[in-house]
Amino acid sequence: MHKPTLAERRHELVQRCAEQRTGLAFELRALRPSAIVDNPVAGYVAGHKKLVLGGLAAVAALAMTRRRRLAGLAGSAMSAWRLAQGALGMLARYRG
Repeated sequence: MHKPTLAERRHELVQRCAEQRTGLAFELRALRPSAIVDNPVAGYVAGHKKLVLGGLAAVAALAMTRRRRLAGLAGSAMSAWRLAQGALGMLARYRG
């Protein structure tokens, strides 16, 4: 029975690690959104999320300013949200 030397064991471990790195790189490449979607528009959206979301927010803001009632409701909701956040912060300060 042959007991492997330390150098042989090290060489085997290095080979195994290289195989695992290669397999992991392949799996990660397959999981990327651009690899999943073949549509170029969807690939662009997946790659530039912040830009697309900023554009959608601007379009939504323009749509809301066109409808004054909806804009007023959104403003009231934001005011109520800020008031609630302040009240919760004050309660947390008095509790702790």
